[in-house]
Amino acid sequence: MPAQIPPEAQSIGRARGRLSASSLTTFLRCEKQWFLNYRIGLRGPLSPHQVMGIEVEDAFCSILMHRAPVVSSFEELQSWLFGLVEENARSALDKGKSTFDDALWSEGDFDDFFNIELVSEMLRNGISLQLEEVKSCYEAGGGDFEFDIPAPCWDSPPHFTQPSKANSMVSWKDEAHQFSEEITWQDAWEIARPWVKDPRNPEPQRMYHPERWAAGECDLVLRWDGRVRIVDIKMGDGGGKFAKSLDSQLNFYAWLWGETHDSSCDGLEGWYLTNGMRKVVDIAPLSTEDYRAVHDEMKAWNTDNSLPLENPCDGTAGGCHWCSLAEIPYDAPEITLPCEPLSSIPSRVNVKGKLQGSWGPLPNHYGEPVLGAMIQAGEKMVTIEESQPGAYPEMHDSPQDYVYITGALPGVWRRQPRLYLDGNSSILEKSEAELTRMGMLRTKANVEGVVLCCSKRDGKRADGRPWSMMSYHLWDGERVAEVVAFGSAINGTMLSIRPGMIVKLTSAELGWREGLVQLRIDSRNTRMQIKSKP
Repeated sequence: MPAQIPPEAQSIGRARGRLSASSLTTFLRCEKQWFLNYRIGLRGPLSPHQVMGIEVEDAFCSILMHRAPVVSSFEELQSWLFGLVEENARSALDKGKSTFDDALWSEGDFDDFFNIELVSEMLRNGISLQLEEVKSCYEAGGGDFEFDIPAPCWDSPPHFTQPSKANSMVSWKDEAHQFSEEITWQDAWEIARPWVKDPRNPEPQRMYHPERWAAGECDLVLRWDGRVRIVDIKMGDGGGKFAKSLDSQLNFYAWLWGETHDSSCDGLEGWYLTNGMRKVVDIAPLSTEDYRAVHDEMKAWNTDNSLPLENPCDGTAGGCHWCSLAEIPYDAPEITLPCEPLSSIPSRVNVKGKLQGSWGPLPNHYGEPVLGAMIQAGEKMVTIEESQPGAYPEMHDSPQDYVYITGALPGVWRRQPRLYLDGNSSILEKSEAELTRMGMLRTKANVEGVVLCCSKRDGKRADGRPWSMMSYHLWDGERVAEVVAFGSAINGTMLSIRPGMIVKLTSAELGWREGLVQLRIDSRNTRMQIKSKP
């Protein structure tokens, strides 16, 4: 099936540690670009094309979710579909412009790049590509229309991979299509409609590798002729620096389909909406061993967060705001008391105590399923937890007894000390390592630096509850660290932050992401001061 229940039936975010199509293609294009974007998390300013790439795709998929009225010819079907274009184009344009205008950091003039005529033409080109499938289906006398997961439709309830998490207060329209004895154009449209990501389902609609180290999300899956064809929607025209990444991206999906289904992928295509081009890609995925080797290489990458890079690339790979920079475009800030350099934050500690109370996998604060346990020394009890899914899978194999934990990442969650374990951590029965008393664990930091980039994300959970997250990256002249805030911790001061500002943080909570320090805003205890503006 095109979308699957996440491992351990938990909602999983876009974990940086998992191999995805985007991280794979970026890594193959430029390893340093991958490191800056996916390991450290640096991003450039939001562009109109980034915004509209998402909105145009969503508008196209929304059109595909309609059932056709009674028509007597291909031309009538086409006319009906083209009649849906203006409304969906206008909606995509309005949403895109609103998102772009509300962005914390953006670049370019939205109106210089997009208008109703251009967006409408893109949607018509996409519809024409799908109509080619419909025509083939009609001429073939129909096809396969019995799927475990049907193509999403506005007239049918959404298919939730986790129904228990869905908002039970919402009722959905449920009107099944009535097939004729002999195929009609309405039947052909209904049979040929592809699986798409359903916008009514806020949960991730991805394929998850059984061992959790890889995941991917398809745009379209055509199934009407009994073959599985994966289609990626592109807003462009098939040219540019990123065009060659399509083969790697689609073949990654083909491999992941085979890993997660009883069937194999039979075809790969890229649909370009600017000019209506259909590009057929040869099926030639790497082996599981090769993909795993790439993932292992990513995991083994040096986690030093020094910036700028010693040997930056020349920027010819494209797509990176930071990769080609030999120098940061801001002066290094002066660190004033009580702040300290980021390099002074202890990254690894060793503790001794009695291991007990194993639990999980249960969701962490990102909703990712992780293993956990407790360790006690005297009266002090501290939670230990995987730094991310699969970071320390042998945690529950350790004896429930006195142990040494080495190479743990000290942090805090909800004002309680926490130790995070990853591939550089160990649970041992004996060790000569220098120990830190658990009552002396470092949980907070005072830092000062220049803001390099910032972003904010909002959404709704499956149960209808809203969520929000804001992040920015601080550079202290030598190193860079991510600062994050969730929900009510996002205040007016945070929302006013822009690149180039010098920000001072006191009592920021310590956390870790991909082995790199992550500073979290506590709404009660963290003090934030904007010292200067660019």
